[in-house]
Amino acid sequence: MAAHTFDVCVRVADQLAEQQPAVAAELLERLDFADDLETIREMARLLYRPAPDPDTSVIPQFDGYFGLENVALNDLLARKLHPHEYLGGGNGIATTTQIIKQADVILGLFLFQSHYSTEIRRANWEFYEPRTEHGSSLSACSYSLIAAQIGKIDWAYDYFMMTASIDLTGDSKQYVGPLYIGGTHPAANGGAWMSAVIGLCGIDCADETIAINPQLPKHWKSVSLPLSVRGTELRLTLSNHRVTVQATTPCSGTITVRSGGHAHVLPQTGILTIALGGEEAKVEPSGNVAALLPTPEAEGV
Repeated sequence: MAAHTFDVCVRVADQLAEQQPAVAAELLERLDFADDLETIREMARLLYRPAPDPDTSVIPQFDGYFGLENVALNDLLARKLHPHEYLGGGNGIATTTQIIKQADVILGLFLFQSHYSTEIRRANWEFYEPRTEHGSSLSACSYSLIAAQIGKIDWAYDYFMMTASIDLTGDSKQYVGPLYIGGTHPAANGGAWMSAVIGLCGIDCADETIAINPQLPKHWKSVSLPLSVRGTELRLTLSNHRVTVQATTPCSGTITVRSGGHAHVLPQTGILTIALGGEEAKVEPSGNVAALLPTPEAEGV
C-alpha cells in the first residue's frame, strides 16, 4: 500500500507535467517539492515488496513467517487459559506460530489483483485460509471476495454470510482480554455488500466499462440491484444464465457491458440482455426488467 501511494504520487505528477507543464512547474517551485518528487520516484522503484515463493506461489505474511510453528488453529485455541485471551500482542500464544488474526495477504491480493495471477491468488487463499483466526470483523469478506474469484463459490457464500450476519448472530469477537470491543460493524456491512456485488455477482466497473461475470451460489436463482456508473443510474438483474442491464436515467456517455466473453454497448433506451450460454445479446423494448426473468412459479426465484 505504501508503494502504491508513491506510485500514485509519481503518476499524478507526470500526468500534470504532460498536460499542464506550466502549472506543474509553478506548483513544484511554490511547494519546493522538485527534489522530494525525485526522492519519491526512487522510493517507489526501490521499496521492498514481498514476492511469491517460487515453489509454492505463497507470499509470506512477513519475512521469517515460514519459520514459525505450523500449528492447526483448533490446536492453538486449545492452549488458551481464558476464553477471552488475546492471541496476539507482544506475547500472545499465536505470536510464535503461523496463525494470523485476519486477512492481510488475502486483502492485498484483492486490492492489487491486477498484479497477481489467479493461480497466485488461489495458492495464497488455500494456504492462509486454515491459518486465519478471523479476529477482525473485516476478515471474512476478504476471503469471500477472493474465493469467488478462484471459483470456490460455496466458500465465498459461507464467508459472505459470516460477514452479513455479524450483527445478528453475536458470533463476532466481543473481548480482547478484559476489554469489551463489541458493538455494530458498519465497515463489515460494507464488506458484505462487496462480497455479494463484486464477489458473487462478479461486477467490476472501470472507466465506462462494466464487467459482469456472476458466480452465484446454486440456491440463488437471480439477483437484482441498482448501480450508478458515472452519473447514469442502472438496474442490473443477473443469474448464472443471463444478464440484463437497463439505464433508468439518460446515459451520460457510452457505457460498455462485458459479460460472457463479449462486449456490448448499453442502449440509451431498452434493456440489454446477454445470454451467458454464448447466444447473441439483444435489446428489449423499455419496460420492467422483471418481465425478462422466469416467473417465481417456474423457477422459484
